[in-house]
Amino acid sequence: MIYKDTINSLLKENIIKKCLIDYKIIKNLINRAHVDLNTAKRNLDDDEECAYTYAYNALLRSGLALMFNEGFRPEIKNKHLTVIKFASSILGNKFGRIINNYDFMRRKRHRFIYEPDIPCSKKEAEEAIKTAREFVGIISKLIKEKNPQMEFNF
Repeated sequence: MIYKDTINSLLKENIIKKCLIDYKIIKNLINRAHVDLNTAKRNLDDDEECAYTYAYNALLRSGLALMFNEGFRPEIKNKHLTVIKFASSILGNKFGRIINNYDFMRRKRHRFIYEPDIPCSKKEAEEAIKTAREFVGIISKLIKEKNPQMEFNF
């Protein structure tokens, strides 16, 4: 589901708040997202759920990097959904497909934790990695466009 929230509506709902932009944190989050992607790929043949979870972690970390890059952070409640809503408000309809995939992955990963009998196929894990790689690339590019001096270690 693509979210139609704007930054102002997210602020009014008290699910995000302003914060200082810390380029070191942004850089660390993006670099870690790439490590997560590599870890997901390495685990694909051995543990599909692990690969899926690491792909999701890459999405979450890069989404947080986007938030911090814009001078915001999520409030305590519903952090994962807040990151998706924020990313949706920044990326817009052009990236609706990837936002929808990200949200589906959030819900599926949640089910892994609370309903451990839910299986994850290799195809699902591969698609998760593909979605995460695309999303991390989009976010990395946006961050570099806003901060051309930013250097990532990947």
